[in-house]
Amino acid sequence: MNIKIARADILPALNLVSGVVEKRQTLPILANLYFNLVDGKLTLVGTDLEIEISETIAEVIGDNGAFTVSSRKILDITRMLPENAIISLKHESDKVIISSGRSRYTLKTLATDGFPRIEDNTWEERFKINQLSLKTLLSKTSFSMAVQDVRYYLNGILLELTQNCLRAIATDGHRLAQADVDISLDIKEGRQLIVPRKAIVEINRFLEGADDQEIVVEISKNHLKLTKGGTILITKLIDGKFPEFKDVLETKLNITVIINRVEFIEATKRAAVLVTDRFQGVKLALEPGVMRITANNPEQEEAVEELEIDYTSEKIESGYNASYLVDAARAVSTENIEFHLQSANGLCIVKQPEDSRSIWLVMPMRI
Repeated sequence: MNIKIARADILPALNLVSGVVEKRQTLPILANLYFNLVDGKLTLVGTDLEIEISETIAEVIGDNGAFTVSSRKILDITRMLPENAIISLKHESDKVIISSGRSRYTLKTLATDGFPRIEDNTWEERFKINQLSLKTLLSKTSFSMAVQDVRYYLNGILLELTQNCLRAIATDGHRLAQADVDISLDIKEGRQLIVPRKAIVEINRFLEGADDQEIVVEISKNHLKLTKGGTILITKLIDGKFPEFKDVLETKLNITVIINRVEFIEATKRAAVLVTDRFQGVKLALEPGVMRITANNPEQEEAVEELEIDYTSEKIESGYNASYLVDAARAVSTENIEFHLQSANGLCIVKQPEDSRSIWLVMPMRI
C-alpha cells in the first residue's frame, strides 16, 4: 500500500485526530491512528474508547488499504518536515515507511482488526446548528464544569433538547452557567444528555474554522455525534442524573446593579492578587454609589478596589470566589453586566443586559 500526500493536507487532520489519543493507554493499539484509503479518500481515526474523531481527506493518490501507526510519532515527523513537503507512506507487513525528500523513517504498525471503533447506528434525533452558535453556547457554559468530581455527572455539560431550543447547563456545585440557542427539532418531548468534560474540550477543537459552517448533530441513547464536512466526532455520554437546579435560578433577587464589564474584571483581578491558592475569596460590598471589592490573606494584608455604581439602597456584603466572578463576567459579551443580589451573604446571579437566554450563578462563601 502506498500513499502520496502534501504535508499541508494531512497535518491539520493529524492534529485533530491525535488530540483524543491519551499519553498513557490501557491497550497498545490506542496509541495508534487508523489510516484507511479507499478510492482516493483517506480516512484518519483516533480514539480513546470514549471519544472517536475521524477526518476524511479527498483526492489522495495511492492504493487502497489500511494500517495503524503511532499517533505521536507520525504527528511529530509531519510537523518537523518543511511546509511544502510531499509525504509518501508505504505500508509493508508490520512497518510503514515515511519518506519526504531525503528524509526516511520506518515505524512499526499494529493490525487494523485490533483497532476499536465506536459503532452506533441507532441515531434517534438529528438536527443542524450553525458552528458559531454551538461554539458560543459552549464558551458561555463550559468553564463551570466540575473537574474530577466524585459526582461524575457534574464532570460535563448537560444538554437539554426541545422542539425549538438547545440549552447547555454546567455546574460544579459552587457555580452554574446556563445558555440556550434556537434549533429546529421534530421531537414530541424534550430529552437530556450529559456530554463528558474531555468530549467538550475535543468539541471545542472540532469547532475551529469558519464560523458559518453547518454542524449536523445526531443523538442516540448512549452517544452524541457531530459531523462537519468530512470530519466526524462521536462521544459516549455520561449515564447519570443531573441535579435539579431550576429552583435556584428562579430565586427572587431584588437588587440589580449594572457595571462596566472590563472595569469589574480588572478590579477583581487586582484585588485577587493577595488571595491564596487555598482561599480565593473576595468580599463584594454594595453601598450608595460604590461597589467595593476587598481581599485579605493570612498575613493580614488587604486589597481594596472601588467602582462607581448607580446604587442607593442599604449596604450589603457577601463573599465569593474571585475566579468564579471573573469567569462569569468574561462569559458576558456586552459592554456592561448585571449583578442580581438579594441580601448579605446571598447568591449572586450575573446576566447580560436585555438577554434572558444566558445566566451565570455564583454561590456565596464564608469569609
